[in-house]
Amino acid sequence: MNDYFLQQTKAYFKEKQPEYLQKLKEPCTQGFFLNTLKANKKDILRMIDFPYRDSSFSSNSYYHEQSNIGKTIVNDLGLIYPQEIAASLPAMYPDVSNVRLIVDLCAAPGGKSIGILNRADQDTLLIANDISHERSLVLSQNLERLGIGNAIITNKDTETLAKQLEGQADLVILDATCSGEGMIRKYPEIIDLLSDSYTKELSELQKKLLDHAYRILKPGGKLLYSTCTYSFIEDEEQVKYLINKYPSMKLEPIGMESYSDYPGTVKLCPLNDTEGQFFALFKKEETAASSVSRLHSLKPVTQRIADAFIQENLDLENYYLYQYNGHYYLSLFPLYDLGNSIIRYGIYLGDIIKDRFEPGHHLYRANLLRNHYRYVYDLDDDELKLYLEGRELKTSLSDHYYLITYKGYSLGFGKCAKGIMKNKYPKGLRRVI
Repeated sequence: MNDYFLQQTKAYFKEKQPEYLQKLKEPCTQGFFLNTLKANKKDILRMIDFPYRDSSFSSNSYYHEQSNIGKTIVNDLGLIYPQEIAASLPAMYPDVSNVRLIVDLCAAPGGKSIGILNRADQDTLLIANDISHERSLVLSQNLERLGIGNAIITNKDTETLAKQLEGQADLVILDATCSGEGMIRKYPEIIDLLSDSYTKELSELQKKLLDHAYRILKPGGKLLYSTCTYSFIEDEEQVKYLINKYPSMKLEPIGMESYSDYPGTVKLCPLNDTEGQFFALFKKEETAASSVSRLHSLKPVTQRIADAFIQENLDLENYYLYQYNGHYYLSLFPLYDLGNSIIRYGIYLGDIIKDRFEPGHHLYRANLLRNHYRYVYDLDDDELKLYLEGRELKTSLSDHYYLITYKGYSLGFGKCAKGIMKNKYPKGLRRVI
């Protein structure tokens, strides 16, 4: 085993290092949390058809041993988000009352943003960013599946985003790039990467990310910092760095017993029956001097074909129609113009193809629109199997686009024509059950 890793774990866990190393031989834990944006806890649990057990850390998170939780009906419906228990825990701590703008700097795959939005008001805007284009697409898919609609997904470096959003955010989430020691049970190859130079390099990157997070926060705003490592220089030393450099940043202690060497912060590991996670919560004092960037509203558009589609299929008195890179987006709230490198503005409405409007899957997954669809069709169990396979359905319905639901929960859409419901479920999501 990597000598550096052995030396470091001795420093982290002291006399409990042997017990920790023994725990590494056990399988990693698996978890999920409930998407209460879409349904209440009782109704979601009633839909789950695989074994699970409670977590002592959170009333909304559960352990499971399902081999492929991604191929379950509750996952298809966006009623759960698979995430290890410790990783989902940080989202439970920031106070989201009066939070109107959340910025997640390293958001992919999206679990912490989703967990926080579970407790926020529906008009809270999320700006979810990831510097990796590939990961930002995964982020977009996850937010779509969970029904998140009031969000802007960006693919920018954090310095650019800090310039655009300086002094604006009520809450910044920084789940920082790290050495990943806490994920060794899931990814054993991580051990081979660990070294003093590697963790120091990551530490410098984390400092820059914290600088950018500080710039984006408004006075009175809060910062949630997290990693999935045990490294002192990536965890506790970053807390000291932030507080020493910015006296207006005050640690908001979290009262949880853990393996952290910095009081008020949390460090969990397999000894807690979880994987590794470190997190800390800060507040920027109201008296802090802060530059504020000037944000411009994204300019809505009027488009005859798109507007006609909305009026025919949705019961909406007021909405914002946006166009970006040839695609059309819908929002119930005004959005900011963040320039280039945008993956998604609000709800992806669809595209105009040869003078007709072709709607997008996201339009029929958005929680914000759940009471606004004019045409809805609820599947029975046999029809659900056919729909997930991508097959057409026979029906006596009139010719329209339909929201397709199962037991009342949105799944996708179809287009009825002459007694046949054409299946519009995305090919990449289709499966046999």
